Amino acid sequence: MTQETETDNELRIPGAVDIVSKINDNDRASAIDDINDLLYAKAADVLGAHKKEVSQSLFNEPPVVEPESNETDNGSDREHTSS
Repeated sequence: MTQETETDNELRIPGAVDIVSKINDNDRASAIDDINDLLYAKAADVLGAHKKEVSQSLFNEPPVVEPESNETDNGSDREHTSS
């Protein structure tokens, strides 16, 4: 009688049995290609998740609204002084 533990379930990698079989059959080049494919897929998943987090933190901030000024612009930046 065998029982599966949580670690057994977590360690299962899709295609791992094929890779081990290829290594056992001395087809090392194909096994290395499959390992690289798995690593690239895993890296792409992690980067995709990280991109979502970064974009949400950058673009979901509320826009900064500048307060409206009640002053009227008369087109002159100089102050008028009476002499």
